[in-house]
Amino acid sequence: MAGEQEAAALCVLLVDPMPATRVTVIAMLEEQGHEVLPVSDWTTAEDLLLREEVGAVVMAFVADGFDGKDAAARLRDRLPPHAELPLVGTTSGLRRGEEEEALEAGFDVLLAHPFEAEALAEALRQAARDRTPPPALDPERRAALRREHGPAALAELDDAAMETPGRLLAGLFDEGGGADDYVAAGTDVAAALEAVGCIAATAAARRLAENPDQGRRLLHSLMTAVVAARVALRKDRMTAAAEDPIWAASDTPPGDTP
Repeated sequence: MAGEQEAAALCVLLVDPMPATRVTVIAMLEEQGHEVLPVSDWTTAEDLLLREEVGAVVMAFVADGFDGKDAAARLRDRLPPHAELPLVGTTSGLRRGEEEEALEAGFDVLLAHPFEAEALAEALRQAARDRTPPPALDPERRAALRREHGPAALAELDDAAMETPGRLLAGLFDEGGGADDYVAAGTDVAAALEAVGCIAATAAARRLAENPDQGRRLLHSLMTAVVAARVALRKDRMTAAAEDPIWAASDTPPGDTP
């Protein structure tokens, strides 16, 4: 149990302009074994992000003189890994639609004061699970494709799959689109990338298809995942060729083998 608690310990950036709630949340986090970096404004928080290895953020969504929605947008606009940090929001009381606003702004979970320490711990666990990226590729699917295709044929298959996001996403990024456009693009991209064993990019495409109201924000994440998938596919083929010379030479016509 102690080992699990130690393994789960994080450096948590706490952003809250209210001293009383900061003290309460600090006590909860420290009792759970986390290191806490408490600040009252986002400008100071951004400075700490540059200097400290932050593992999660707990931040006020609505508080006097503090715009948590804007701060969350700034966090998500940063480069990885900061843009993908687990983000737990806190609020003095949930009004209608507030949770949806927080999730759309980039928060992973929203807690309403007063909350217990275990609720905060579970919120951090949930946010971390939601933000843990899946692997880029499915090794079993890639191995099956190599059994069916030589290097050149597999490269053609991968390129054909990557053509789908290239064709569908650029226009949406430049000109935007309606909910139906995001659903259609996400569905088609997910199908194309799943066929060649892309796990993370397929998941990102499905998120776009399932959440078209967040299309603009999720489109950016999907395009980033597609770039990573393209690199992963090429690396997978190169690694397989280096480790299996017979497969690497399987495209060579008979009589041409040195």
